[in-house]
Amino acid sequence: MCATIGQPRSYRVVLCMKKVVVGLSGGVDSSTAAAILHHQGYEVIGLTLWLMKGKGQCCSEGMIDAAELCEQLGVPHQIVDIRDLFQTHIVDYLVTGYSAGITPLPCSQCNKTVKFGPMVQYAREELGCDRIATGHYARISYDEATGRYQLLRAVDRNKDQSYFLYDLSQDLLAATIFPLGELEKTETRRIATEYGLKTADKPESQDLCLVESNGSMRAFLDKYLAPKTGDIVDTAGKILGQHDGVHHYTIGQRKGLGWLLLNRYM
Repeated sequence: MCATIGQPRSYRVVLCMKKVVVGLSGGVDSSTAAAILHHQGYEVIGLTLWLMKGKGQCCSEGMIDAAELCEQLGVPHQIVDIRDLFQTHIVDYLVTGYSAGITPLPCSQCNKTVKFGPMVQYAREELGCDRIATGHYARISYDEATGRYQLLRAVDRNKDQSYFLYDLSQDLLAATIFPLGELEKTETRRIATEYGLKTADKPESQDLCLVESNGSMRAFLDKYLAPKTGDIVDTAGKILGQHDGVHHYTIGQRKGLGWLLLNRYM
């Protein structure tokens, strides 16, 4: 069954009513994505992935806010415990990368391996649904000439998240909807307010979830990697200062180098 939907006015589209699993973190973006699809006539099922223990916007109050949103919309809410998967593919991946002197890209790894893949699998096998949606700012287009799905940048270039979704497979792109891809962030906030969502004014997350949970990346890494001091030298071999482990630094870093090093440049 297909229908023309026009609520709110920003989304006058023609679509076929079907079931969709919406990934909910408890933030304004995922909440608004769910509300948009619900008001467009989709049969929405909220899904929150339990990624890790401890305090963090996506893993404590986030689950509560996601549950309250689903109650407000009158849709079911599922919580799936994937902490072991997150530990293996993100925490261990990060620690191994930093200990080897490289700077990993955990959000991309997490999206493909921990979030989108398991979400699609759970939707298909447990809920009988072949579509998922998230609150990411990105767009998906189907190219008739090549028969392939294309990942496009969001309309709001300041919020675009396509970079962190670059390695989603064709199967995952085919199964995914990004309701916010055509919106500016300010429009998302406005729509959330129109719908009376509790998360409309909720501050957005600015950091990696592991950073929010541990206070800083340094604090997170210190739980797994022992300090290993050494000299910081320039290209001429002059000692500029000391570091407490190369895993605390990255190429091009300009902040957080320590007072001693910065003092040498003053």
